[in-house]
Amino acid sequence: MSTELLLSTGEVAGRLGVSRQHVVDLCTRGKLPFTTVGTHRRIPESAVNAMASGGRDRSLDGHEQSLALHALVVSKLLGDPERVLAIARRNAERDRELGNAHSEKYTREWSQLLKQDIRSLIDAMLDSSAHGVTLRSCTPFTGILSAQEVQTVKRQYQGSRISALVT
Repeated sequence: MSTELLLSTGEVAGRLGVSRQHVVDLCTRGKLPFTTVGTHRRIPESAVNAMASGGRDRSLDGHEQSLALHALVVSKLLGDPERVLAIARRNAERDRELGNAHSEKYTREWSQLLKQDIRSLIDAMLDSSAHGVTLRSCTPFTGILSAQEVQTVKRQYQGSRISALVT
């Protein structure tokens, strides 16, 4: 019997700086090996360490890209808060009306954040924790950036992924 330490999806999420759901997705796609204990996934610590030390899934770069996009939205928010907040509130209301079970909790959280001061909102938008990653995945800030601005950020991250694969 192996004595390797097995980690919960929450522990893995904390170590990798991603959401618990992303860890589940990595397991489901075969990117992280796992075993089940009852109905819970357990991931070998060695696999987590390998991913964290450079053998990581390049899809994690998407979280960095999302953070960069939200940083750009912050600059728009500071320049024209009324416009940005109006669009975000309208998007959050639309998302609430459409009712997606995955994002409902985060839509409510965004709605509350949009009623608070700008500093609290910016802190949430740029939060690098696992919770911040998940919150940004349900963003109400679509439509703030132009298509060209979004593509510029995406090209920067596509270029960095290609260079990382070559080196």
